[in-house]
Amino acid sequence: MPDSTEDEPTFEAALKALESAVERLEEGDLPLEKALRLFEEGLKASNQCRARLDHARQRVQVLVAKSGGNFQLSDLDEEDQ
Repeated sequence: MPDSTEDEPTFEAALKALESAVERLEEGDLPLEKALRLFEEGLKASNQCRARLDHARQRVQVLVAKSGGNFQLSDLDEEDQ
């Protein structure tokens, strides 16, 4: 089964696109249509980053399970509480 993210940019490329969109939006001197387009591009890049991270997490879980280890993944948000 092919990876659903194969046609997507790499995590690093998506993160760079997201950062670029955010920087431009923070400047605040954009016409509304350009700002909306950048927001849409940033949202798409954010979703691509999340998909890549989710896929990486799943791969780590499979590798840990196959190794028979007792290693557990936890969300950083859970550790802060």
